[in-house]
Amino acid sequence: MSEKLSKNEFEIFVMRSWAIWCERLCLTHSSKVDPLVFNVEWSSSLLADFQSARQALRLASSHDPICSPRSWNAPLVNTLRLDVDAAFNEDTNRYALGGIIRNHEGQPILVFGQKIEKPSSITFAELLAILVGVNISRDHNIGIHLITSDSLLAVQAVIGVEENRSYTGALASEIRGLLSLLGSPSLRHVRRTANHVAHSIAVFACSSHSPFVWKCGDFPFWLINLVIKDLTLFQ
Repeated sequence: MSEKLSKNEFEIFVMRSWAIWCERLCLTHSSKVDPLVFNVEWSSSLLADFQSARQALRLASSHDPICSPRSWNAPLVNTLRLDVDAAFNEDTNRYALGGIIRNHEGQPILVFGQKIEKPSSITFAELLAILVGVNISRDHNIGIHLITSDSLLAVQAVIGVEENRSYTGALASEIRGLLSLLGSPSLRHVRRTANHVAHSIAVFACSSHSPFVWKCGDFPFWLINLVIKDLTLFQ
């Protein structure tokens, strides 16, 4: 079977089979089973964490340049940086994505956020955040030089060369094609500490009544405060 499936597909098959086996043991021994757990969604999350950790170890050993510093760092002078993220809010049981475009001085140019349907995986949600962010910047005629995400798997899916026939692979391929049309802006992985503003926007979008795109003059106080704190850490 491992010869017919890609490495990622084989790992998903093994993890979900193990998850179903665990639930079967719980049923056999009359243990309480949470019906939300039985859909083995949690196994996908566990697999994503494992794959991310594995990739991080590889990058650490090879000194791969796609991983940036711990705090937000500015793009080149007179260029723009797009930070994106996806989030899940347990209180609202909603998934959402968000992002922020900033200049080399750290000043916000455009902010966006929107709810999304329950994704097939965490990586798929993170890839969708990248795709939506790039499309919004294009729709508003904003040229992006650098795109960042704190999902290592999402970044690797886009810049990687391994064939992936899953939905995630198809989405990554779509992003690659779009980036090539836009002059191939850089896509980099960053730590969560360097992406917490985008994460906060995504969390806010989880409870927002409607999608939003904010420009200069429309930014709420809480967002301006977040950016100021972020710039303080950067300095």
